[in-house]
Amino acid sequence: MKIKTLMSLAAAAALAVTPTGISASGAAGLYVFGDVNGDGTVDATDASSVLAAYASLSSGQESPLYSYQESAADINGDGMVDAVDASMILSYYAYVSVSDEGAIFTDFLEQHGIKQKNDEETSGDNDTASPAADISDIQQPLVNGGEEYILPRIDSEYADMFWIGDSRTVGLSYNVAIDYLGEVGIGIALLSRNYESITQIRNKTIIFNLGVNDLHNSRAYLNWYNSLPDEFLDNNKVIVLSVNPCSGSYARLNSGIEEFNNIVRDGLDSRITFLDSYSFLNWNSFATVDGLHYTSGTYIDIYNFVNDSINEE
Repeated sequence: MKIKTLMSLAAAAALAVTPTGISASGAAGLYVFGDVNGDGTVDATDASSVLAAYASLSSGQESPLYSYQESAADINGDGMVDAVDASMILSYYAYVSVSDEGAIFTDFLEQHGIKQKNDEETSGDNDTASPAADISDIQQPLVNGGEEYILPRIDSEYADMFWIGDSRTVGLSYNVAIDYLGEVGIGIALLSRNYESITQIRNKTIIFNLGVNDLHNSRAYLNWYNSLPDEFLDNNKVIVLSVNPCSGSYARLNSGIEEFNNIVRDGLDSRITFLDSYSFLNWNSFATVDGLHYTSGTYIDIYNFVNDSINEE
């Protein structure tokens, strides 16, 4: 049965990625995974800092790094700061120096088989309730700081959710028990190479959660969504989740994210729902561990936003 094939694909494609990175406050500010000196990039300077710490520790001297810097420097999570960690940083730096597309450090590590620390995993409740009123009905407002946010409501007879996405979906799976097809560092290629399996799904609420890795492909995404067969669209509730915002050094992507979201939202087939979690997160506030991937609390907020839009409590 095709559904089982797709589920096995999900298990195989979901690399052992966590909502990676560390964030620890110190006198020098906020440090994230791999960025030892806290300048917002992972580069040869960070590798030099790791090697300097390794040399000091090897000669019996104290490490020149603060404890939170050591956490950022321990790339493979073995509890030591050594030449292996420096080598990983240098490999990434060499790659992005010659790559036109670039790469996110944590995604680069996962693609090269380096599993990262998983210090915190929380499980969410994936129970669903009765269908909500139609989205055109008057909705109950959320209140935050005196402002209102009207939660969108999606009338769906298909309450069983299935997520399809990139590392943000994989990260979500570590915090909420979702069924999903996900892959780290992926873009529209995930949809293209799994088209047959995806279009065999029936009687599900499908949430597409992709785009941040190839924002220049908004038209290609739109064409792919709109080319989904009638039988698929008529026998599932199909939701395209907006690409969600970034922070820190990745905040520069937000203008492109907004452009991507606008193009997809305005061009979707009327049978496909565009769900604007981007605006919700900006209203509700959000937190990331590396500027791109979210904290456990924010992943849970995203899931609850989608779940509550489909189901009333």
